[in-house]
Amino acid sequence: MATYKVTGIGEHQKFFDDNSYQDCISYIFNPQKATYIGGCNISSAQMAATEMEQTAVFFGKNSGKRVRHSIVSFDQREHITPEQANIYAQKIIQHYAHEYQIVYAVHTNTDEVHIHLIMNQISYLDGHRYGGKKKDYYDFMRHIRSVTHLVVIPVK
Repeated sequence: MATYKVTGIGEHQKFFDDNSYQDCISYIFNPQKATYIGGCNISSAQMAATEMEQTAVFFGKNSGKRVRHSIVSFDQREHITPEQANIYAQKIIQHYAHEYQIVYAVHTNTDEVHIHLIMNQISYLDGHRYGGKKKDYYDFMRHIRSVTHLVVIPVK
């Protein structure tokens, strides 16, 4: 069974400081862990942190929570390959592509293939901050299920 987890709920400092974009994206893009990387609404993966920060600065929202970090993990019994996870990741990020910058990395450094997602909390369209409502959480879970065709359960 696949799982979905949002990390850093509450006042997790690493998502609030001035290095949030760079630190979080560098972590998920670590070549010792990441097999595939990608994103949307950025010019390149290498420029993602800079461009996300520029979006926040442009809209005067370069304070508060900067990023939303979540993880989709696949159980070993599902036999998801890194290539399949990469295809899933490309489809999963489309849920937010209409208004947010988001990057992903497929990690194969553990027994379970998993996808890390880092989303800019600030919309590139109009600068509004991601609200993180329960309805959005459950809509996103449904989206993940629809693109993976797997049972996906939330992890707290």
